[in-house]
Amino acid sequence: MPDRIIEEHIHTDGGGGGALTALVVVLILIIAILAALYFTRVFGRHETKIDVNINKPGAVLLVRS
Repeated sequence: MPDRIIEEHIHTDGGGGGALTALVVVLILIIAILAALYFTRVFGRHETKIDVNINKPGAVLLVRS
């Protein structure tokens, strides 16, 4: 009697890391949007006034003769 050839096929789903990858992508997008809003000053719109007086020197130099 000849030997029978038995073929076994193992099916896998690719590791199951798709949900974790999707979660990481969503978190990165949320962080990027929050960073863009922060740097465009959406969260705290306050005016920064800089007073520059060119008539008043910042340092006084005394010269004695």
